[in-house]
Amino acid sequence: MDVALVGGRQFMLQQDGGHEVFASVLGGTYVNASTTTSPSASVTVISVVGATVIQVPRGSRVRLRGFTFLGSRTTDVHPNDGPEITVRAFSLFGSVKVNESPDSF
Repeated sequence: MDVALVGGRQFMLQQDGGHEVFASVLGGTYVNASTTTSPSASVTVISVVGATVIQVPRGSRVRLRGFTFLGSRTTDVHPNDGPEITVRAFSLFGSVKVNESPDSF
């Protein structure tokens, strides 16, 4: 588990995937999972105040779970034969966006 108390934070999901937990109290969270090759990776992001952006490999099959109290939740991924990634995102004040990496696959 990685925790950031104040300020934005960038995290890189390991290539072999697994399950990672990231938490942020004040500030945005950016998770780069674009190099993940694991067939069943999962990411949990907990954010109190701040936007969350998760970048996944092109063609990933994303399952977005969790909740956002005040903010939007968007997934801009075109599923294909990429890895299956489960994203659990919990946010009180801030948006959650999952998008494809422009330069993967």
